[in-house]
Amino acid sequence: MIDSLTPNDWLKELYSISKECRRIALHYFKNNPKIEHKVDKTLVTQADLEIETSVRDAMSTRFPTLSVYGEEFGACPQDAPLKLIIDPIDGTYNFARGIPIFASLLAIEKEGVIIAGLVHNPATNETWSAAKGAGATYNELPISVSTISTLEQAQLVYCSLFGPESPHNNEPLIRLASKTHRQRSVGDFLIQMWVAQGYGEIGYDVNLKPWDLAPMGLIVTESGGSISQVDGSPFDIYQPTILTTNGLIHDEVLKTLHCPR
Repeated sequence: MIDSLTPNDWLKELYSISKECRRIALHYFKNNPKIEHKVDKTLVTQADLEIETSVRDAMSTRFPTLSVYGEEFGACPQDAPLKLIIDPIDGTYNFARGIPIFASLLAIEKEGVIIAGLVHNPATNETWSAAKGAGATYNELPISVSTISTLEQAQLVYCSLFGPESPHNNEPLIRLASKTHRQRSVGDFLIQMWVAQGYGEIGYDVNLKPWDLAPMGLIVTESGGSISQVDGSPFDIYQPTILTTNGLIHDEVLKTLHCPR
């Protein structure tokens, strides 16, 4: 049975489990979540732990042979042929501070390819999703990238400029920003979702894990965009960077990042 499920079938499963993610997240968001620091000094809350536990339990009941690659309770082997990848709360710093920009990230990877992905923000009840070959949606309505075709007209959406979430060398990012019309740092999942929706033309982020990245590439490409690592290498969720564009300016963005003149 599990082998016969299509990307659209898997996306329906992701929608189903995202409802429980939302219930748990909102409960803690409204009731001052307890915050702890992990060994790597990143934050974790009870909501992170309960969401991932709930998803793992639900999927183990429905699909006992499905592997799970999660942030809080460990990763299955990277080469597992079929896996669910989950970040229970992307944007934990926002969540902990009461900022309504956080999301549960869910994706299905089959034979090394993401075939279904979903991003759900419980605070705003927004959902971005895609199934391979079926286009991308925002709240179940089709979305597409923008048609802006020059860097000078583009809006850049990026990560932090300084601190642990910033590039080791932020000069290329600053150089790119100086060539664009407008720049916004919204952080986390929203960087790439804005590109997919056409709200920005360039999304730049670094220092990421597979669960931070799993749904992003599929949603952006299914909305018509382009994606790579920030050095121009092919996008890979097991590598720590992501560069997305509307496709029309991708080469120009890479040239600007890596050619100082």
